[in-house]
Amino acid sequence: MIIKDMFLKDINRDIRGVVKVQQSDEEIVYQELDEYVVTKELKKHFSRFYDNYARSVDQPTDKMGVWISGFFGSGKSHFLKILSYLLNNQPVHGKKPVDFFEDKINDPMVYALMKKAASVETDTILFNIDAKSNTSYTSRDAILRVLKKVFDEHRGYYGDNTAISRMEKFLDDEGNFEAFKEKYAELAQEPWVGNQSNFYFRGEEIIQSLAHASNMSVDGARNWYERVDQADDLTIESFAQEVKEFVDSKDNNFHLVFLVDEIGQYIGDNRNLMLNLQTVVESLGATSLGKVWVLVTSQESIDDVIKVKGDDFSRIQGRFDTRLSLSSTSADEVIKKRILDKKPAVTEQLQAVYPEQGPILSNLISFRDTPGNYRGYNDGKEFAQDYPFVPYQFKLLQNIFEQVRKHGSSGKHLSEGERSLLSAYQEAAQQYGNKEEGALIPLHAFYNTMSEFLNPTITRVINNASNNPNLADDEFHVDLLKVLFMIKYIEEIPGNIDNIATLMLTNVNEDKTVLKQKLTDSLNKLRQERLIQKNGENFIFLTDEEQDINREIQSMSVDEMDIIQSLSEYLFEDIFPEKKLRFSNHYHFDFNEILDTVKHGKQTASISLAVLSAISSSNLEDQELQMESMTSRDLIVRLGGDASYIEEIEEVLKIEQYRRRRNSNDLSETKQNILNNKQAEVRERRRRVRDLLEIAVKEADFFANGQNLTINGSTARERINNGLSYLVENTYHKLNLVKKHIESEKDLKLKINSNDTGSFELEMDDSTYPNRAAMNEIEQYIELQTQMSKQIQVKSLYDHFGTVPFGWKELDVAGMLVDLLKDEKIRLRYNTLYLNIQESQKELIDVFTNNIESAKGIILKREKVDSTLISKVRSIARSLFDTVNLPQDEDGMMLGIQVLIDNKRSEINNYKQKYTNKNYPGFSLLEKGIELFDQFNNRLDNLAYFNKLVEMEEELGQWDEDFEYVRGFYDSNQKNLFDDGLEILNRYEQNQSFFENEANEIIDNSVLELERIIKNPIPYSEIRKIPEYRDNFNDAFDEILRERQYKAKERIQDDFERVKQYGNQDAVSDQTVEKINSTWMNYLSQIEDTSDIDRVAAMISYSNEAKDNYERIIRQEVDTYHQKNAQKEEPGVPISEFKPAQRVRITNLVKPTRIENEQDIDNYLDELSRELKKRIQMNQIIEIID
Repeated sequence: MIIKDMFLKDINRDIRGVVKVQQSDEEIVYQELDEYVVTKELKKHFSRFYDNYARSVDQPTDKMGVWISGFFGSGKSHFLKILSYLLNNQPVHGKKPVDFFEDKINDPMVYALMKKAASVETDTILFNIDAKSNTSYTSRDAILRVLKKVFDEHRGYYGDNTAISRMEKFLDDEGNFEAFKEKYAELAQEPWVGNQSNFYFRGEEIIQSLAHASNMSVDGARNWYERVDQADDLTIESFAQEVKEFVDSKDNNFHLVFLVDEIGQYIGDNRNLMLNLQTVVESLGATSLGKVWVLVTSQESIDDVIKVKGDDFSRIQGRFDTRLSLSSTSADEVIKKRILDKKPAVTEQLQAVYPEQGPILSNLISFRDTPGNYRGYNDGKEFAQDYPFVPYQFKLLQNIFEQVRKHGSSGKHLSEGERSLLSAYQEAAQQYGNKEEGALIPLHAFYNTMSEFLNPTITRVINNASNNPNLADDEFHVDLLKVLFMIKYIEEIPGNIDNIATLMLTNVNEDKTVLKQKLTDSLNKLRQERLIQKNGENFIFLTDEEQDINREIQSMSVDEMDIIQSLSEYLFEDIFPEKKLRFSNHYHFDFNEILDTVKHGKQTASISLAVLSAISSSNLEDQELQMESMTSRDLIVRLGGDASYIEEIEEVLKIEQYRRRRNSNDLSETKQNILNNKQAEVRERRRRVRDLLEIAVKEADFFANGQNLTINGSTARERINNGLSYLVENTYHKLNLVKKHIESEKDLKLKINSNDTGSFELEMDDSTYPNRAAMNEIEQYIELQTQMSKQIQVKSLYDHFGTVPFGWKELDVAGMLVDLLKDEKIRLRYNTLYLNIQESQKELIDVFTNNIESAKGIILKREKVDSTLISKVRSIARSLFDTVNLPQDEDGMMLGIQVLIDNKRSEINNYKQKYTNKNYPGFSLLEKGIELFDQFNNRLDNLAYFNKLVEMEEELGQWDEDFEYVRGFYDSNQKNLFDDGLEILNRYEQNQSFFENEANEIIDNSVLELERIIKNPIPYSEIRKIPEYRDNFNDAFDEILRERQYKAKERIQDDFERVKQYGNQDAVSDQTVEKINSTWMNYLSQIEDTSDIDRVAAMISYSNEAKDNYERIIRQEVDTYHQKNAQKEEPGVPISEFKPAQRVRITNLVKPTRIENEQDIDNYLDELSRELKKRIQMNQIIEIID
């Protein structure tokens, strides 16, 4: 039996699978009503709609909006159209639409509501809003204008121009519209209806016709015509009112229903259109109160809409209280009912063969990496129902239609419902109608249904492939290309070989293995023609633009080094990102990273992880790699598995290079979107590279130390880690000599500060001193370097034992060096100083733990000091420091002597502090002592130290004897007597100016003797004479002082009396008098208290200066006083002129002269008398001063 004979109804009949809301042919309407399938889901929607709609028949309501949503192919447009028939209820071939549903609706209550609604006079206006719109989508009131347009057209007016329709309505309301049309036809020689678009070209005819049919004059009609475009006053309120007037003009309870198809697509993401729709529906509800309804449809994937508009979209839905959502199951049910219904005998036959065919079909119809709702037949009943189609096709085809529409790969007509799922299944069944039983309809059979309305970028690829001579050998190639296009945007169906094979099955007995091989060959051909691309395991259809970009991408040149660098980043930064191998809790090893001989990162480690990829020129045979690993310290990893990671990363690099070079701003929007998708492809390919490399490492071959290794591990990271562990264990073969570890700097400090004596000269066994073997290695190395006269830095020692074959940690080596120091096996010099365990803990820590300081630490093999020298040193210490209590070991003895020397140095420094500002004897001896003892420090090793002590024995002994004098000076009264002598010399120095003019034998002799004693560097035997000279000096000095004090007091008292007398005037202030008394009483007191002769002389000078100062102050006060009194004299009374006194010295009156006899005296006095008299005659007042 052939396929077409299986169906209950003729598969070739015209079933009008294409649903157009504008179609109104009575035959078409009858067929649509007759064959309309009311599914279970639709029964619920009919019930909900009529429950709400029927209420408006009996009572007012403003809830008059209906939102019908559903994915493409769900039947929402068909449902809307059926509702328009039912509500209008105009007979079709004598049968009312509602009567068609008496047997379709098995719920009497719902059917009763349907009849109730149909009994009310109702006009329905059904239209696709996109088809009716001639207004820009950007217009804020676009929806209002479309509704106004279809409302005008419904009433017989011209809908494309509101001015014209307003004129028509005006004439109609006046009953003059027919007269106008007749007159216009007469004048214009054309009917009015159908030619309204000539409105602006038939002005004179319209003016004359308007004047003829109305009460307007010709001038009035002309004036209206000329201003017609200025009168566009359409608003939502005016439209709602106009609709209300129309409804009110009809019989009681008349209803008007607007049925708007694809409103969601029309609105798109225009917020203003959404608000416009919301406001229009709200106004219609408020004015008409349920007599006007608005029904709209929208894609259920209001996904694109809601993402953009969010709350605004919810507000619009709030205007639509009745919301109906159609699912895909409804479409499936319709298809199976209208097309796939089988003859009873065929159904029985199909069910009968399924038990045999079922297992075969289960194996054939299977998907990989695909959700479970894409499946084959569940049982014989489903097989009989769906055959020759497969269950997965119902969901998949709907998704294909939806994704094609969403991604812009289809033309406008597809999104308008020009091709429905019903048509697709009918045409596919017709295409395979003559096939014998057993045939399966493959996915590409549906392509022809949508091909007419696909974007040219798709159809051009398919058509070119059909005409491509390289593909002419088999139309299978083009069918495969069609399938790849159809699943291009279906994420749930990846385009791998297994899935493609399932989609292209054509018979229940198909050999899928043969089919896969055929597919592989065909896919390779399509790739060669650049019609598709491979992304991992998946094959992807390429549009024209995608092919262009792919060709440009493939022309990019990628250097092999770029591939290696990218693979290195995956291997060494992702798959195995560790930079140290955690060999154990104590040991973490650095290693170099190398891919195909190209180094990655720093290369300072002793071992390497060397990976060989599929493009490596060193990807040698096992024996060659074994030989190579024998001569290196590398873990060689030859990657295994699928080498397609090379192809994948090369593709990634080409895409990224293309994106960098190409300015996306110069590309079309389509190509920009393709580039954006390429970026997503890059991410997917990079993920796949990582996965492939993971597998490649898990299947890799490992080589080290000349062996082909068996390395276990369930992950790539685990295998590499285990391989490196093997390499470390066999390369650092002396690693395990260190049994006991120093874990931290704190542990090292504790070891240095502990009282243990190292390894007790290494005489213990391994259990007592576990690092004995490692210590031997260090000692042997130091011995060898010493024999070769090479300097051994702590850092160089670390480096030597940190590399192959040791690998020891620096702290562990430092701990063993501490033991060697304690065992007196080595010396450690640091910045020219020798460090010891007892005193140099901080310096030792710096040298052992600081990388910079470790380069300054020098290790020397220690030489044993001769016992004779030890005995001599002990004897010197006993003689010099009076001690026999010294340690027996070299370091202890040296440290003990150094402590004694340091104590001696401290004692010397303490004495030196007593010399501050004092000229005591013995200071040079103390300086000499510091100089001698400073030669003993930790710049000397033990042997040099002890030799130095023996060498300086005599000099140190002599100094020690002299030092006893210094001790005696401070420990007896010599220091006090010496201070007295210094005091006398200081007193003499302070009065030296006096004694230079007034010689005194006693004082001069005393000072001379004291100076001799004080300046003697070894004055200790003569210090006892100081008291005698001290007393002689003081007695003579005090006598001179008393004499000078007496004379000074007389002179100062004279000055005091003279100033007091001069100041005894009314004009002198009390304050000035008080200051005078205070000043001279202070002078007299200081004269009495001073012990300084020069001070006495100074006080006389101070008194004389004070006398001159206060005489000037007194004169100023007297002069001021006389001036004030002169101003108070009565008028007419002569005022004596105030004359200030002129102060002059004798030398200003007469010339200095030499007086030798009495005559000289008389001559001098005569000259002075004449000069004074002359000044008196000149009316001058004279004051003679010293």
